[in-house]
Amino acid sequence: MLTQESISRKDFLRSMGLGGAALMAVLASCKNTVDAILPSGGITVDLSSKLLTVGSYIYSNGIIIARIAAGNDATSFAAVAQACTHEGTSVVYQSSGKFHCPNHGAEFNTTGGVTQGPATKSLTKYTASVSGTTLTIS
Repeated sequence: MLTQESISRKDFLRSMGLGGAALMAVLASCKNTVDAILPSGGITVDLSSKLLTVGSYIYSNGIIIARIAAGNDATSFAAVAQACTHEGTSVVYQSSGKFHCPNHGAEFNTTGGVTQGPATKSLTKYTASVSGTTLTIS
């Protein structure tokens, strides 16, 4: 014979809250696994309208592209994965020549190497090439 048990609204909401908190903790621990999506043919940037000054940067497809020096040649640009390898926060480029994570202070050089923790894994580095006023990241 089947019986029906009852649960109070308070107990039901409490059990849902604990389950939701556990689910959020699991999802949060996975957020640093997001990879950049590089389209076939790479990412192109029109240098006549973007990245005009040293220190400027843009985000595209999970990649941060920064102008690290004057001139329109490949060595004037750095492109690395946008997500910090510690917890997935978007890094920013600082004019002192480093990528910085504003969340916990991790820092990376222009080739993506870790220069200050808590991150322990390098950012993925992408290749820059310039043809005329078109920058291509591949």
